[in-house]
Amino acid sequence: MSPGRRIRHYRMLRGMTQKALGIAAGFPPETADIRIAQYESGARTPKRELLCQLAAPLGVSPSQLTVPRIKSHEVLKQLLLALEDEYGLTVTIMITKNNER
Repeated sequence: MSPGRRIRHYRMLRGMTQKALGIAAGFPPETADIRIAQYESGARTPKRELLCQLAAPLGVSPSQLTVPRIKSHEVLKQLLLALEDEYGLTVTIMITKNNER
């Protein structure tokens, strides 16, 4: 899920309008809704600093608005195991005949 879709998801969960989120993030009231609409639609991509500004009024951590970059199978495995520990998920890692996962 893209950062824009994540922003929209959490905004809707909080019952916030685009304008309210934009103002809470520090945008001028005249353009607050337009800016949030641009991020949610993917027309613009927020930088890390802005994700932090948006995360606070949404009540989430900035990392919840970003798309994780997984660079290897081992990194993915560690991420899945961490999710298993933190959220009680059950992760099954299967290795095929060709040693593919």
